Amino acid sequence: EEHNIDREILLFRYAVGVATDAEKEEVEKLIAASKEILDELTSVKEAIRINGKIQEFESYDIHTGYKNVRGIIRDSGKQRRRLQFLSRAAAIFTLPLLITTLTFGYLAFHKPPEEIVYAEIISAPGLVSRFELPDKSKVWLNSNATLRYPVRFDKRKREVELTGEGYFEVRSDKEHPFYVNTPAGVKIMAHGTQFNVHAERKITETILAEGKVTMLYKEQSLKELNQGEQASYHNETGRLITKEVNLYEKLAWKDGKIIFRNAPLNEVFEQLSKRYNVDIVL
Repeated sequence: EEHNIDREILLFRYAVGVATDAEKEEVEKLIAASKEILDELTSVKEAIRINGKIQEFESYDIHTGYKNVRGIIRDSGKQRRRLQFLSRAAAIFTLPLLITTLTFGYLAFHKPPEEIVYAEIISAPGLVSRFELPDKSKVWLNSNATLRYPVRFDKRKREVELTGEGYFEVRSDKEHPFYVNTPAGVKIMAHGTQFNVHAERKITETILAEGKVTMLYKEQSLKELNQGEQASYHNETGRLITKEVNLYEKLAWKDGKIIFRNAPLNEVFEQLSKRYNVDIVL
């Protein structure tokens, strides 16, 4: 690997506090110009800290300590058994010391990624389920809907996966956008807002109740919705259809109500079948 030796020496002098004013000014300029320099300086400081730990471990005089303890217990009735124990302890102590030293170095420069643990909520047939996410956002799941989410959100964003119908009341956090992933590949992005998502394999339907949301497909923006607007994306054709809707009529399901206005009978039976988990033949 190629290294800039002069820069490394400069960063080392800065880290241990022996840099001149001119050298400090040069380092601060480098940091302002590149984030990589800041990361490199952090690594240098960490290496210095680890070196101090290693020197601290090496300063322990194992053999002198062993002799002192042996002298204390010499007249004890359990001398022989304790001496055997201490002999084994003294023999194996150097190995953990070496392992500890190597572990410090490895953990400092090879931090393993945190394992993401997921939870899954499934709304029982015929029921509406309500619960809170780790960030205190509220979610209502309609009958047979499934929501999968991490038990601890990522430091950069909040992301969940929805199949079926769900209503989200997202806690405002502009630094950590909220994403709902759907089976059709559509994402709904929000910061702090209230919206409804009906996610199936072939179609994704979003209704904005309050605030602002954006529909995305393959990281490309499809539509930024206005309040009271519904957007339906058809995965097979790529068509996006938007229209104004009655929010009370469309969102009453989360309060245990079903409202029909000028709806055809087959749509009425379809909704009733889903709500009560029964088959209705027309």
